[in-house]
Amino acid sequence: MGRKGRRLRKLTHELAQRFPQLEDPEATIADGQVLVDGFPSSNPASLIPVGVPLALREPAVLRGEAKLRHAIEAFEVDITDRVAVDIGAAAGGFTRVLLQAGARRVYAVDAGYGQLLGSLRQDPRVINLERTNLGDLSSALVPDDVGVITMDLSYLAVARAAPQLATLRLAGGAELIALVKPIYELRAGALPTSERQYQAAIEQATDGLGASGWKVIATERSPVRGGRGAVEWLVHGLRA
Repeated sequence: MGRKGRRLRKLTHELAQRFPQLEDPEATIADGQVLVDGFPSSNPASLIPVGVPLALREPAVLRGEAKLRHAIEAFEVDITDRVAVDIGAAAGGFTRVLLQAGARRVYAVDAGYGQLLGSLRQDPRVINLERTNLGDLSSALVPDDVGVITMDLSYLAVARAAPQLATLRLAGGAELIALVKPIYELRAGALPTSERQYQAAIEQATDGLGASGWKVIATERSPVRGGRGAVEWLVHGLRA
């Protein structure tokens, strides 16, 4: 039979038949984990010839996942059945960890657009607030009582971001995990490299959180470096 006569089938259906162990074939495709005849396909609705080679590739591990997973364990934060707001969500590394840790709902907030993984966009527990600046948050956008806030910000210091969290409606005992990036806290032109600079950045961030009603309980050096090898710190705060 010629190419024109080959039967076509929806990629989602073909994938589900060949890989019955997949819990969510559509999300697997949307995340770019499916290779069709050796090439990635991210459109679940695409049609493929029956019998064309399909393969799965390992999902990308986002750098933020290891950072937040370490923080949750080190700070002993219980995420179970809590509503979380992930500020600076980007592709969703923090969001994915929050869901894995048992969050009931996660508001994924980012000023950018189109970065959040397809599987997270399709997850009913995730509210995608892309194209949303931190200063735009309100109880209208986030109507739930928030139990956990995570922050992984670019170009904005934690100290400057902290006052803007006041627009959120917080649950009793609300907790915060923030990633402190010394270059932004100190508004430095180059990556800080000395312990003195790191300490100054941590103090800047914790003072800003304290002035905004958060009691800083602990700080921890991130086990994973940021872009360009930047040393980063994790901070745990409790609503005072």
